[in-house]
Parts: sequence; structure tokens; C-alpha cells
Amino acid sequence: MKLLVLAGTQDGRELGEQLYKAGYEVVLSTLTAYGADLAQAQGLSARFGAFSRESLRLFLEQESIGAVVDATHPYAQVIQELAHAVCTERSLPYVRWERPGVSFQEHPLVHWARDLTEAGATAAALGQRILLTTGSNSLPEWLNMQCLRDKTLFVRVLPTASVLACCESLGLKPRQIIAAQGPFSKACNNALFEQLQAEVVIAKDSGLTGGTTEKIEACLETGIPIILLKRPNPLGEHADILEFVNKLEEKLCQLK
Repeated sequence: MKLLVLAGTQDGRELGEQLYKAGYEVVLSTLTAYGADLAQAQGLSARFGAFSRESLRLFLEQESIGAVVDATHPYAQVIQELAHAVCTERSLPYVRWERPGVSFQEHPLVHWARDLTEAGATAAALGQRILLTTGSNSLPEWLNMQCLRDKTLFVRVLPTASVLACCESLGLKPRQIIAAQGPFSKACNNALFEQLQAEVVIAKDSGLTGGTTEKIEACLETGIPIILLKRPNPLGEHADILEFVNKLEEKLCQLK
């Protein structure tokens, strides 16, 4: 059976590799060419680029895909909902794997927010110099928040031409942009926080492989409050890749 694996992160590629080893024909789809290059370096067939509803329908048909395995980032709601809807229309199996979130004891420096609005309001009340580590897609929303207009914002984003162009188009100055590829160690985070004199950090719960733990530990060590955006409600969650592969095989066998 041929599987379309929606991925783009390290653990998504690991899942694709395990499915390939289990005997499935795998096509791994990533948003960026860089992600596809990494997948191909692991010996996987890969394509890149965003799917629309029509292009996904066409791809599933042309490639004779037997099932879709969604291993996209926990916050990639658009593609998750799109893939689920298209698979439902085509009566095609859709299975979601999501990396586990962080597990931390309550601490006065760790704040959770339901959405960007709540996170912005909390950050505004906690400090003047705010570091955003939530990616480039949500930058317009952050920069349009009235409560953050008089704050000094810094953003840590991927070092690609398109992302940097986005930052510049939004009015961010070079001194506000930290362009680097993560995940980052606690020591690296500590050094950055100190250099920027950051007073608040905002992050997503990207899980163990996403560097969230290292951000939290760095904040606790330096005494800086961190605001974590809660995850959207997942369509499915499986903590262990090998266990997920076994369960997926059982499910697909039942469909034959």
C-alpha cells in the first residue's frame, strides 16, 4: 500500500522511515524544499509545497494513495483540517500522529495561554522586552496587538529569504530579527536571552523534539517568565512512533 505522510519535522521523517521499513511505499510531503531534501537524504520519496483542497485531491488520485498519515506540527491546523476533510470525502483512511507535549510541574514563571490574544495580554503585563519564538506565520497578529505596540519585540525565525522578507515587510528591524535553525540547547537559549535582555519569552508547546523543554529550563534558570501557547485539540495523539506504526498496520489490515 502507498501512504502519503504529511510531515516536515524530524520526528515526522522518522515516522516515514519506520513505515518504509515496515514495507509500505511512502511519499513524504513537506512544506519546504529543505524538509524534502532532508527526507530524500534518508532515502525517502518526497515532495514539497502547500496543498490546496483540489491539489490534494488530485495528488491522492494520481499517486493511488491508500491512506494518509498526518504527522504535521501540532499547531499546523490548516493542513490537518484540510487533509481530514479530503480523506473523509474520498472515504480514505486518515490517521493523525502527534508528538507528545511537554510535561512540567507548575511554576510561577510558566504561564499557559489559550490563544495569541491571551498570550499577548499576559506578556504585556509581565515585561517590556519580549522574545517571540512562535514562528513567522503568526507575526502579523502579534504586531497588530494594541497591547504590544509600546513593547520591544524580538523574533526568532527560520533563516530563509521568504521569512526574512516577511519580517521586513512587517516593519521589523534587523536588530529585532534572530534568524536561526533550531532546536536550540538550554545554553544557547540562555545566551540569547542575556544578549537581548529579554524580560518575557513566548513559545509553543512543540514537544520534546521541538526544543520546548530547553526554552523552559533556560527561562527558569535565568528567572524570565515564559508563556506557552496551548495546543489546539488534536485529531489523534500517539506518543511512541513504533507503537503507532504497529497500530496503523493493524488498522490497515482490517480495511483490506
